[in-house]
Amino acid sequence: MSATSQFISEIANLDVQLWVEGEKLRYSAPKGKITPTLLTQMRERKAEIIQLLSQDSAIHPAKRDNLPLSFAQQRLWFVEQLQPHTSTYNEPVALHLVGNLDTAVLEESINEIIRRHEILRTTFIAIAGQPMQVISPSLQVKVAVIDVSNLSKPEVQELADTEAKLPFDLTKLPLIRLTLLKLGDLENILLLTVHHIVWDGWSIGVLIRELSALYRAFSSNQPSPLPELTIQYADFAVWQRNRLQGKVLSEKLAYWQAQLGNNLPVLQLPTIRPRAEVKTNRGASQSFLLPFNLTEAIQALSQQENVSLFMTLLAAFQVLLWRYTNQEDIVIGTDIANRSRVETESLIGFFMNLLVLRTDLSGNPSFVELLARVRQVTLSAYAHQDLPFEELVKALQPERNLSNTSPLFQVLFVLQNTPMPALDLPGVQLKEWFWRNDTARFDLAIFLTKTPQGISSTWRYSSELFTESAIAQMARHFETLLTNIVSQPHARIDALEMLTEHELKQQAMQKNKRKAFNREQLFKAAPTAINLSANNLVTTTYLQPEQTFPLVIQPVSNEIDLVDWAKSNRDFIEGKLVKHGAILFRGFSVNSVAGFENFATAICPHLFGEYGDLPRVGVGNKVYGSTPYPADKAILFHNESSHLHCYPLKIWFFCLHPAQQGGETPIVDCRKAYKILCPQLREKLAKKQLMYVRNYTNDLDVSWQNFFHTSDKSVVEKYCRQDGIDFEWYAGDGLITRQIRPAIAIHPQTKEPVFFNQIQLHHIAYLEPEVRTSLLSLFAENKLPRNVYYGDGSSIENQAIAEINRVYQQSQTSFIWRKGDILMLDNMLTAHGRLPYTGERKIVVAMGEMSNFLNSGETNAN
Repeated sequence: MSATSQFISEIANLDVQLWVEGEKLRYSAPKGKITPTLLTQMRERKAEIIQLLSQDSAIHPAKRDNLPLSFAQQRLWFVEQLQPHTSTYNEPVALHLVGNLDTAVLEESINEIIRRHEILRTTFIAIAGQPMQVISPSLQVKVAVIDVSNLSKPEVQELADTEAKLPFDLTKLPLIRLTLLKLGDLENILLLTVHHIVWDGWSIGVLIRELSALYRAFSSNQPSPLPELTIQYADFAVWQRNRLQGKVLSEKLAYWQAQLGNNLPVLQLPTIRPRAEVKTNRGASQSFLLPFNLTEAIQALSQQENVSLFMTLLAAFQVLLWRYTNQEDIVIGTDIANRSRVETESLIGFFMNLLVLRTDLSGNPSFVELLARVRQVTLSAYAHQDLPFEELVKALQPERNLSNTSPLFQVLFVLQNTPMPALDLPGVQLKEWFWRNDTARFDLAIFLTKTPQGISSTWRYSSELFTESAIAQMARHFETLLTNIVSQPHARIDALEMLTEHELKQQAMQKNKRKAFNREQLFKAAPTAINLSANNLVTTTYLQPEQTFPLVIQPVSNEIDLVDWAKSNRDFIEGKLVKHGAILFRGFSVNSVAGFENFATAICPHLFGEYGDLPRVGVGNKVYGSTPYPADKAILFHNESSHLHCYPLKIWFFCLHPAQQGGETPIVDCRKAYKILCPQLREKLAKKQLMYVRNYTNDLDVSWQNFFHTSDKSVVEKYCRQDGIDFEWYAGDGLITRQIRPAIAIHPQTKEPVFFNQIQLHHIAYLEPEVRTSLLSLFAENKLPRNVYYGDGSSIENQAIAEINRVYQQSQTSFIWRKGDILMLDNMLTAHGRLPYTGERKIVVAMGEMSNFLNSGETNAN
């Protein structure tokens, strides 16, 4: 082993990663591992290290038969098979040229570039089911010239947009189009549209550099000054395929599998509507500018913390996402050029790779602490950047569906620093150049570029999920957050303000209005009453430190009247309920059903009074006794009436008499349950929904006559039709009903997705084993009293049931009832159950704010 090889081996034992980017040597190392002495040795051996790391992987010309696609190309080819004739991966560029442009020389120059770069005369066909590159020996393209001098600017823009969205056929040449829009004799817009499978952002710079050199030469009747290329993109594809296999591939996968695992969280940004079953890629974009002074401050902070500009911007953006989603495990994607070898820098082609960056924001770190985490995550990703994204997807095997923008992440964040040469055409000036592409490949993609004026950003987003105003607000919040970060980088991330000054003023005004309204209502109701504001008369705590579910509200004095206080602080209670999902009112002097009913009515004037056969115990017939279920059995977790067409948004439980032992009402945070649910199962439940099946027969359970309180089948049929229930009569006077209901729902106020269902109450897996065995020995599964399936009628798998059990177990909390306790739940944000008990137990229930699946657009998260 050479001395250099020995040195590389020694520093590898220190967990130091080395890699080559062009002619640069890069490294990633844990803090403190790179000593000044070691850094000096690395610099002294730099040339030898680069040569050693590069020599065993040189790219050589390959045979021109049976040419495989690169991994990145194969991903786009696969997408094309799923969604043929789409313009999703068109890459449009527009160059605004002023001066005496020679169209013939322009066309000659473009065709020479096509001759030089085989990838621009390549098509993609399937041979024996495998996609292959087929290189045409020659290709001549024409620059289409259109006179638009009589068109308005919007009409010209519309023409350009139409051209950009014309789809390509990957089996036919060309995969590049050029159109010249003539605004006048000396003013033109050159439209260049290329399919992404042969092109990337770096390729634009290659084309501009070569176009400048060739146009200058050809306009002077000189030959091409450009040297012939030693390799082509197809050679890279063959090299990549040969290199990334076996042990090399396994070693590269090991890092990413350890970093990402098999259960990546889905970023839950608030959207205007649930994701459609099939994504259309309809998008829009907006551009913003971070001011020069702020840009300078961000760069200064980056230098101070020994991080790149990208790392600081990324950390700030992840704080923004944390504030928007309340998720501490943030996963986003970013682009890299993936041209670490010098010989690839002069090629046109699709080299770009996607990196997945997963950052832990838990523990409320300071921003500089978070920055250190981001630095480590980013450098480690760079050190393992040459694993194709496609191979990572294959290894992790996320569930594929047409509604997802990307299998591993939903948001892309890119700082564009690709070298972009100036366009230098004799007698022609580039007035401005831009590429316009409003196709939304991701839910949200942010592209930042450092300019002399500051940091410009383009926010490209799915118009199916976000509004223009929502994106503009998010961009303002990002700028405000960055402003506060540079002024107080050591602040905890929850202390960094993102609201603009105007929003803070509006917030304060609304708060003052609510206070004034509460005081006015208080004086109207009881002129001599004391101040009943929330801050004065109650305290808010938690059952356990750092456990914010449920919120506990207690009076500061035994004299506080809960009903009067609730009437004056309804907004306060409502706000706390949607924030926490559950509130335990403890220590108030409520000692009767009537007092409980008055309290519930103070918050919800119209309680529900028609709930099945439960005994009514309230003075107004709006309070019920508990479900008559055996005391020694548990009632499993469920969202009340989520299997029916109509369900309550609010539920109250009042403890008249706690059990001698047990009898707790455990509750589940349905937002948390949704977040930790396996993404594959979550997407499957959202897409397929649930089918609740009920059999009414005298043999088992209850007859339909007793349940519907009628013996008239037409009455039952009318009820079912009105409530969207499928029904079927069968021999023996039997009735079976089927109801399709969501398993994943969107909360109407918070717009958050929640796990909302009654799977545990209906699925036969939750029957006691001996009961299930006995029933199935007597009846077919479709004749059991109740069951639940996926919405398409297929069975819910055992592993899915196990996953649901895990999720409920990790999302639940419980407390021991005390006499007089009142538990208030948001029925969509919180599921509940009941544990077995001994002794007398009396808990009564009230329900309100009835909602209807048929009339609400907020409940279906498909």
